[in-house]
Amino acid sequence: MRKIGLQLYSIQSEAEKDLLGTLETVKSMGYDSVQFAGLFGIAAKEVKEVLDSTGLTVAGAHIPLDRFSGEAYKRQMEDQLLLGNDLMIMPYLTEEQRKSIDDYKRVAETLNEAGLRAKEYGIRVAYHNHDFEFYEMDGEMPFDVVYRETDPELVKMELDTYWAKFAGFEPEELLRTYNRRCVSFHLKDMVKKGNEKTSTIAGKGILDLKGFIQLADEQQVDYCVIEQEHFQGNPLKEVEQGVQNIKALLLK
Repeated sequence: MRKIGLQLYSIQSEAEKDLLGTLETVKSMGYDSVQFAGLFGIAAKEVKEVLDSTGLTVAGAHIPLDRFSGEAYKRQMEDQLLLGNDLMIMPYLTEEQRKSIDDYKRVAETLNEAGLRAKEYGIRVAYHNHDFEFYEMDGEMPFDVVYRETDPELVKMELDTYWAKFAGFEPEELLRTYNRRCVSFHLKDMVKKGNEKTSTIAGKGILDLKGFIQLADEQQVDYCVIEQEHFQGNPLKEVEQGVQNIKALLLK
């Protein structure tokens, strides 16, 4: 069965309070892997000990743009090697970082340079989308600019299926366009209330997450990672329900 990971940003407050204990909890929920969004001051060596004791593997790590260059980037790569992680993902651009298409081109240049450096460590670099990359700017779509301006061998894709659908784009079409470039899928489900769209417990919304996983298998995507940003109840209970829902879907 396809292994399912959790992006720890989903339960950020718990991870920030007690990362090591949270890893043990995530394993007990039924997750096979985790995707990091910071180590919160815990040494990578300590985190690796808990990963090994629980049997969790690493499905990438989100690294802010300002840590994709210089000495900070070298330290990040050293930590990822200790963790056994082979994928560093740029997760988000602030409004200040994406005011124009030229800004996206500069981000692409940073990613190319980061990908080249990471290759020496045996680590891959990827970019994670939200919805804003799909809205035209200066006559171009930023999503296309990022992948046009980056070397396919050096910069990969983490496709957030929720945000693609949120912006009106089909993950299937995006993956056909950028064939075999995607290495990680974010499985984030959606509910609609009037004109408002929000994320929800995986498997409880309107998106075809089972179909997305089948697509990931066809495209040889390495990681399928659940992420949830909006909660009605206890986040820990909801992400636990999410992995149970997805694993039940995969058995059908």
